[in-house]
Amino acid sequence: MTEIPQILYKYRDWKDDYHKRLLTENELFLASASQFNDPFDVSLPYRYRKEDLTPANLFQKLYETAKEMYPDYIDEQIHEICYERQQSGVFENGQYWKENHEEFREKMHSIFGVLSLTTENDNLLMWSHYSDSHKGFCIGLDSSEIYKAIGGMFGKVIHSDRFPEIPLFGDPTNTMIEILTTKSTHWEYEEEYRLTKAYSAKTSHILPNEAFKEIILGVNISEQFADEIIQLVKTKFPNMKIYQSQMNLEEFKLDLIPIL
Repeated sequence: MTEIPQILYKYRDWKDDYHKRLLTENELFLASASQFNDPFDVSLPYRYRKEDLTPANLFQKLYETAKEMYPDYIDEQIHEICYERQQSGVFENGQYWKENHEEFREKMHSIFGVLSLTTENDNLLMWSHYSDSHKGFCIGLDSSEIYKAIGGMFGKVIHSDRFPEIPLFGDPTNTMIEILTTKSTHWEYEEEYRLTKAYSAKTSHILPNEAFKEIILGVNISEQFADEIIQLVKTKFPNMKIYQSQMNLEEFKLDLIPIL
């Protein structure tokens, strides 16, 4: 947690009842990647590093896997399974990962809950995409309080032009982290930090009031919605800072004006 910024932000839409519950019920939702707008997210193929796929390494990996899958088999049976698999040619032609990719993808989506946050509270694109075209709000949350309330794995998203290649032998936890947190460089502008937790897809978690640090109202938020949010925050989170975002008249950026 020492490398995680103290305050991270979430863009929300006040018209959406589920989004609104973050403020009204202190409820934070861990989504399944099946709900994301990026089809590659948490859907990357489980591909091994080419340099690791030597005959000796492959046989050892197949042997370890077969021993786990067939604990009652004798060594002769295990060796026969490994030999047939190794001679199938799927490792040489790179087809091995395609055989079970859809099943692997669905399993990842059903098991892992994902919370996406950002360091940015004034990003024009995210205001447009995730906060009803600047009509919603952006909330700043204490990352330590989030981690204490939910647990899981917390870190910065990795951006790459290529899918990660996994070591044939290694810590499976590190492998999962790489698949869960690698995204295309197209998404670099989001400056995303991500919390993931196993067996928590589509689950809700309650944060303490102390987790709520800042709120920014969108440039195009209606007077009614602004009043509703301000009154709720003043009553429920008296120490929370409130800002109104405004268009800067000299540059393509937002000015955040404190509401006292």
